[in-house]
Amino acid sequence: MSGLSGNAPSDLQVSVDIKHTYRGDLVIDLIAPDGTAYRLKNSSGSDSADNVIATYTVNASSEAANGTWKLQVRDVYRADTGYIDAWKLVF
Repeated sequence: MSGLSGNAPSDLQVSVDIKHTYRGDLVIDLIAPDGTAYRLKNSSGSDSADNVIATYTVNASSEAANGTWKLQVRDVYRADTGYIDAWKLVF
């Protein structure tokens, strides 16, 4: 995000739309401009449904709002496939 001043809010909304054949395999983190990782979702072997379409709330008030925010998605197993369809931050 560019052009923002001050810190990110304590209720930063992170919306994700990830297509995946076994969402329990996924670990999702929001990476702040300074490299701090905020865990949005842990893996769960019992969550066999498809896709992650969700909005998470993060207290990012200690982070500068301006800068490059990244979404990091890791598949902790190898058998399934997927991709990030969309994601956004709502300040």
